[in-house]
Amino acid sequence: MYRSPFFSIITTTHLRAPLLARALRSLRAQTFQDFEVIVVADALDGDTATVCAELLREQDMFIKRCGRCGPAESRNQGMRLARGEWVMFLDDDDTFAPEHLQRTQAHISAHPEAKVLYSDFDVLNEDREKDLHAVLARTRIRLGGHPIESLHVKNFIPNNALVFHRLALEGCSVDPHLESQEDWDFLLSVCQKAMPQYYEGGGAIVHKDEVNPGLHRGTAPAATNNTVVVDFLHTYRRWRAPTPLLQAQRQQLIQSVGLSLPVAWF
Repeated sequence: MYRSPFFSIITTTHLRAPLLARALRSLRAQTFQDFEVIVVADALDGDTATVCAELLREQDMFIKRCGRCGPAESRNQGMRLARGEWVMFLDDDDTFAPEHLQRTQAHISAHPEAKVLYSDFDVLNEDREKDLHAVLARTRIRLGGHPIESLHVKNFIPNNALVFHRLALEGCSVDPHLESQEDWDFLLSVCQKAMPQYYEGGGAIVHKDEVNPGLHRGTAPAATNNTVVVDFLHTYRRWRAPTPLLQAQRQQLIQSVGLSLPVAWF
């Protein structure tokens, strides 16, 4: 009889086979193995297919989808296919430390009322044109001191540091029309059902290449110019601030980039 896995891990990828291989190897190295991996590619080359053939297991899935490139639709496709009780996202350029799933599962078991969880993460700086295994700098980002309400002003939790109960995701999807902030917009949609709860000791790892910034998606013109401000405003209008204090904080943030809007707008 088929038994659903505890975790479904959705990995989006775009023609970056070496990075994808590193992400998948970090999953194969987990000390907790009750999970499925769903790799969704918005483009396909031979190297990506080879990596998936070598590193995915029988219970995993590899999907080549059609349509517009970008992680939003890939994540939506992955959520539609997910069979696990809990859902996580791991993009092809990030990884998990070997104990990450085990620590997360232990916290879930101790707190069965939780529906969305997040934890600390590491930022690893690297030079992807030279050696993916050479770490230039490593920084631990501890999130326990951040008031969770500040999510209504600006995102501070990376996608791979979150875990969602599948019931919290019902009716939620990633907006493919946003050029930036789509992770945050999606998280705010989930927050309408359940606010994320913090737990200490997670093992999510965010990899950044500051040496060759043009190699990652966040440096695309649409993600670095005034489109970011437009996407902030769009997200603010879609998900209104729940308190006057958060309204004022939103207003102050937008004022810092030169826009003056009445506080009632937020």
